[in-house]
Formats: sequence, C-alpha cells, structure tokens
Amino acid sequence: WLIVNFKMKSIIMAAIAGAATARTTAEWKQRSVYQLLTDRYNRGNGDNTICTALNMFCGGTFKGITDNLDYIAGMGFDAIWISPICQNEYPYDYHGYGCLNWEQIMTEFGGEQALHDLVTAAHAKDIWIMLDVVANHSSYYATSNFSNITPFNQSSYYHPFCDINWNDQWSVENCWLSGLPDHDQSVPYVRNYLVNWVTDVVSTYNIDGIRIDTVPEVPKDFWSQYGPASGVFQMGECFNGDSAYVAQYQGPLTALFNYP
Repeated sequence: WLIVNFKMKSIIMAAIAGAATARTTAEWKQRSVYQLLTDRYNRGNGDNTICTALNMFCGGTFKGITDNLDYIAGMGFDAIWISPICQNEYPYDYHGYGCLNWEQIMTEFGGEQALHDLVTAAHAKDIWIMLDVVANHSSYYATSNFSNITPFNQSSYYHPFCDINWNDQWSVENCWLSGLPDHDQSVPYVRNYLVNWVTDVVSTYNIDGIRIDTVPEVPKDFWSQYGPASGVFQMGECFNGDSAYVAQYQGPLTALFNYP
C-alpha cells in the first residue's frame, strides 16, 4: 500500500481543460490515495485462506474492495488507486499490466458490473477511484504472431523486438520493456484505439483519475493526446531520478510522481 501526496506545481490549468465534470488538479491535491493491487486485497467471498502461489492470481476482486470501503475511509483515505482492468492471462498476470484482451474487463476481478458497483459505492462515500492504465505494451503471453491479443493481433502494431538501452531515448521509446510487446503508437490504428479506449473506459465507469504506467517508454506527443482524451487528472509514472528528465512529461500529462 502506498500513500500518495499530490503536492505538484504548475499543473492546475491542464486538468481544468478536461471534461467539465472531471475532478480538477486542485481537488485531487486534497485527496489521500490508497494504492492496492486488486488481486491481493480481498476476495469478497469470505475466503481468507493464505495465498501461497504469489506468482499467480490469489483471488482478490472488485467486490472485495467494495466490502472494505468503510475500513479504507476509516484510515483517512478518500481515493483508491486500483490495478489495470483489461483481461490478462490467467492464472499468471494477476497484476493487470499484461493486457491480452482490451475489450474485456478482468473476469477474475468480477467483470463489468462489479466494477460499476465498486465505483458507485465508492462515490456514495465520497471516495474517488484512480485507475491504473497502460498504453506502452501488451502481454508477455502473446503468441509469436500476436493472434491471441485483442485487438492488437498483428505484428505491424508493434515495434520490432529489441532490448532497451536506457542511455538512448529512441531505444527507450521503441524497444521492448522486459520482453513485453511494445506498441507502435505511430501506427494510426494503434494510436486511435488506445486514445479512444481511455476515453471510453473513463466515461463508462465514471473514473475520477488515472495513473499512467511506463510514461518515458512512449513518445511525449502521444501523451499530449492521450492525457486530455481521458478527461480526468493524470499521474504519470516516469521512473527516473533526474528531475529535468521527469519534468519533460509535465505538460503532456497533468502530473508526475516525484521520483527525483
């Protein structure tokens, strides 16, 4: 679990430019955010047996979070950051960062209705939902021709394989992070799908903010389109200790975690 204190500067106007109903940057700065891995939180069915296979799903669900909203609020939190929600490979990608089917909400988390129920119940208690999202890559478990990934089922949707050289920004943006198939956002279909996906998900599930994974691995011009398309406050993960490097992404996105 992680408490995130949003003490950022020079970002208010970018957030206000989003949807009229979105929570502003100024409002988010007043929130205490409780991070959890959905699969590792609570099963929601009364089963509290210890999970011993920590490289696989352990059974946590949206209902498990919903059932514990009073507990979370009682600790002083008024926002929850949840795991990515698109369908991952079962039984391995419990964390949500390896999407296989972008059209499906994670069945193991409870699916669409359970996510609606979580957000509705949270809002009734004045708890906001921050959704973790990924645009850089899809799943480790792609077949050799990507035919099992929906909808990115062609090799032309990805950069050719190469390992990242962290001293070369071109390599950071175009090579594969830890062997994950790297989306080519210069392909119009890929770019448009990802932008429309975040717009639709935020709108459909009434999400209040997003945390964006692997920010420096994608060109800034994509984030300049993706962030505003979400219509909500964005926290970007630029995992780097150089403040000048991280600062490049504030503007394309509303805010960055202060890794420096």
